[in-house]
Amino acid sequence: MRRFISQPLLVAGITYIGIWYPVTLYSTTNSIFLLGLATTLYNLANAAGSYLWGIILDRSERRLEFGVMLPIALTLSSFLLGRGFYEGLIAYGLIGFISAMNSPLYSLILLENYSFERVPKMNSILSQFTLVGNIVGSISAVFESSWLFPFILCFLSVPVSFVSLLGTRGKINVDKITRLKSLRGLLGALSSFAAFNFGAELFFTTFVPLNYISGNPRYLIYVSYTILYVLDEGVYYLASKLTSGKESFFMYLSIMGRALVVLSVSIILRTGTRLGQSTVPMFVLFGSFYPLYGNSFFSFMFKNIRKNRGAIIGVFNAVEDMANIAGSSTVSFLGNNINLDYLVAFYSFAFSALSLYSFISKKLPASSAE
Repeated sequence: MRRFISQPLLVAGITYIGIWYPVTLYSTTNSIFLLGLATTLYNLANAAGSYLWGIILDRSERRLEFGVMLPIALTLSSFLLGRGFYEGLIAYGLIGFISAMNSPLYSLILLENYSFERVPKMNSILSQFTLVGNIVGSISAVFESSWLFPFILCFLSVPVSFVSLLGTRGKINVDKITRLKSLRGLLGALSSFAAFNFGAELFFTTFVPLNYISGNPRYLIYVSYTILYVLDEGVYYLASKLTSGKESFFMYLSIMGRALVVLSVSIILRTGTRLGQSTVPMFVLFGSFYPLYGNSFFSFMFKNIRKNRGAIIGVFNAVEDMANIAGSSTVSFLGNNINLDYLVAFYSFAFSALSLYSFISKKLPASSAE
């Protein structure tokens, strides 16, 4: 557990930037196009980083060095956020690239330092630490609006990361032949994962303008994220106990639950009804399905994987980011037709469920999970 104590500070800074910058950009420009462009830039950089960091980490034993480099690079990038419009866009993209290291790095630390029997419990603890950061970052955006806040958080996480990861070393874990073989066996899962995240990105990107057209104050967006992250603490705890041995059921439940939420919102918007403050419970319901999905999905997919873990985690993260890019670009392309965004999200979740069913029905070949 000591190895994860830097996560609350680090994730709080990343979360704050991820919420504060798009909201600030939209409130000052009132441009859905620029909002989608900024989100696309962030996700594109995050996708490139996810893939590259996974490969780099698989080729190195150094966990402490990368763990300290991460907050240092985020601190420097946070400083650029307050320099101007173009500098802010560049910094937002850089933060997307750098923050992509966090998931494969700490996933590898988890898998390399704990037995298979302890991984679910430690993964739940890591997720809860991450959620503490999410809560702090989102609620801070209600009271603070400056690049200085994430700058300070990332700066403070440098010594904390050093102390928490001191003595932690990984192992070189590269096998090109089995990596390609594993990825071919996971194509169905990757397709389902991409569709799931495409639909989610449509929902989250349009949540900002949805609140504006619903007549809600800006702070309600931050409050929605905070409530969700607090609730997710409990859902992650329950997920670690409920999903074991029932991964398929909870994956389907999560996908179809989100599909019903976006379809309902699309129908409501089509009638011309303003959602008002009901956007908050709708947002929380949609978001709270993820702990069940994430815990089930990754437990199912990584159950028997022993080689190239960093690279495979990186590929999943890259696929997620590419789906996010497609989602945010779709929002920009469709413009102000928000109800159509939600309808497209519904079909995306439906495709995700069908792809997952096809993948599971074939069963994961043992040879592709080596």
